[in-house]
Amino acid sequence: MIYRLYRSFLALSIISCALSVSLSQLFLLLSFVFFLFLEEKPKLSGNIVKVLLIFYLWQIVTVLYHFSAAGFDFSSIKHAFRDEMKDIFLVTAFISIQGIKKEDKSFLYKTFFIFSLIIVISGFISIFSMTRLSRLISDLYKTSSSWPYQHHYGKIGSLNIYLPIGFMNTHLTFGGLLAFIFPGFVFRLYDSWYNRSSKIKILINAGLLALASIVFLFNNARSSLLGALVSVLFGVYVLIFLDRDISKKVIKRTGFILLSFLILLFIGYQTTGAVKRVVDPLFGGEKHTDSGRTFIWDSTFPLIQANPIFGIGSGNYQKEIEIARKNKEKENRELAFFYEVTQRGHAHNDYFHLTAVFGFPQSALYLFLFGTILYTLLGSNIPKRVRFMTYGLVGFFISGLLQCYFQDDEVLIVFYFLLGYLNDYAEENSNALHSLDQHKVG
Repeated sequence: MIYRLYRSFLALSIISCALSVSLSQLFLLLSFVFFLFLEEKPKLSGNIVKVLLIFYLWQIVTVLYHFSAAGFDFSSIKHAFRDEMKDIFLVTAFISIQGIKKEDKSFLYKTFFIFSLIIVISGFISIFSMTRLSRLISDLYKTSSSWPYQHHYGKIGSLNIYLPIGFMNTHLTFGGLLAFIFPGFVFRLYDSWYNRSSKIKILINAGLLALASIVFLFNNARSSLLGALVSVLFGVYVLIFLDRDISKKVIKRTGFILLSFLILLFIGYQTTGAVKRVVDPLFGGEKHTDSGRTFIWDSTFPLIQANPIFGIGSGNYQKEIEIARKNKEKENRELAFFYEVTQRGHAHNDYFHLTAVFGFPQSALYLFLFGTILYTLLGSNIPKRVRFMTYGLVGFFISGLLQCYFQDDEVLIVFYFLLGYLNDYAEENSNALHSLDQHKVG
C-alpha cells in the first residue's frame, strides 16, 4: 500500500512538472514522505550520489562561513534558505525516484513520456492562444494580478501567432523544459525507424518530432536550443562511435530530412513576418535582451574576484550586485543607462552565478557533476531508450552558459528527476556487474 502511494505521487509529481511547479513540489513532498517509509530502500552510493553530496556539502560550508562572518546571526541562515539554498529541497526528486522497483521502470518511462507529450501539446496550443494557459487554471481558484496575455509574434496569413510557453510563466523556463524532452523525440523516431517498427508508429513519432520542433522554434529560447542541439549531437556521437548503429545510408536520409526542413523554414522566412521574427535571432539577429547579459556579467566579475573561495553567500546576490553595478556605472558613466536597466535577478550564467554565490569550488564541483553524467552515459551499459530520454541532461550544462537554469525551480526539479532516473539504471548495472565479478571469483 505504501509503495503504491509512493509510486502514484512520484508519477503525479513528474507529470505535473508540465503543469504547475506548486503541484509538482506538493506531489514530490508526498512521494518523498512515502519513500522514507518503504521497506526496501536503495543504498545511494553511486558516483553521481557522491558528487551531489559533496556539491551540497560545500554549499552548507559556505552558509556556515557567512553565518560566522555575520557574528552568528541566524537571520543570515534564514536569508540563505530563502534564495539559492532553498533549491536543496529539490534533490529529493533525485532521491525519491531511486525507490522505484525494477518491474515498474517501464511505468516510469511512460510517465516521463506523458510529461513530454503534455509539454509539446500545451506548447503547440499556446502558439495560438492570446491568454496564458496557466491563467485558465489559476483563475479558477484565485484572483491573479499577473499579466494574463502572451507575447504576440505576428501573423501567418490571418492567424495570430504567440510566443509559446505552455503552462509555464516565462518562455525561458518553457524552453528549458523543451531542451530536456526534445532529444527524446529525435531518438524515439530514430529508434522506431532503426528497428523497422510499423509505418504508423514511425509516422506518429515523426509527427511528434515535427510538433516539438515547431514549438521549440517559436519558443525561441536560444540558450535551450543550443543545449538541445549539443544533446542531440552527443547522442549521434554515441550512436556512430560507440553503438556503431548509424550507417552512411542513415546519414544521407537524415541529411535529406534536415534539408527539406530548412527549405520549408526558408519559404516561411520569406513569406511571413512571424517566422522571420523567430529565425532572425537564431542567425545573428540581436534580441533586445542580448546586451544585458554582458552588463550583468561585467557586474558579477568583481563579486567573484573579491570572494573567490566562499563566494558572497546564498541570498546576498541581489544586494551585492546592486553595489557592483553602481560602481561600474561610476567607472563607465557613458554606459550608466545600460547598467541601470539590465535585469539583475541572477547572473544569466549558471557558472558565473554559482561562483559568485558559493566560490570557485562550487563551479568546479558543478563541472565535475557534468563530467560524471557524461561518464555515466558513455561508460555504463544503460538501455538505449533510457539514454535517449536522458540526453537532455548534457545540454542542460550548455544552456547554463547563457541562462541561470540551475536557479529555476521549474527546470531544476525535472533535471533531478531525469538525473535520478539515469542513476537508478547506472546503479542497477553496477550492482549486476559486481555480482557477476563475485560469481566468477567464487
